[in-house]
Amino acid sequence: MEPLNDQELNKILDQWTAPAAPRALKFPKNQSGWRWLLQGSIRIPAPVAVALVIAAGVWLYSTRATTKPIAHPKPVSLVDFQPVKQMQPRVIGRADEAN
Repeated sequence: MEPLNDQELNKILDQWTAPAAPRALKFPKNQSGWRWLLQGSIRIPAPVAVALVIAAGVWLYSTRATTKPIAHPKPVSLVDFQPVKQMQPRVIGRADEAN
């Protein structure tokens, strides 16, 4: 069998008609597009679903981490410090009692 040239291929292609879409791909006549959006489903491979969940988690974590306000401590100056007025030392334990 000899290979076909471009003109012969174009003639065959003009005669070809695409098959009808499978019934599973068509909207039912009694179901509107809005109803399909609310109740319909789309099948995706499990690795794609896992990758989407991980990407969404990373995105949410990164946006939350960047928008979180950073708490700065109040500045402390030595002017606020006061000397102790009365010292009351208290002995909690003795070194010779530890043995």
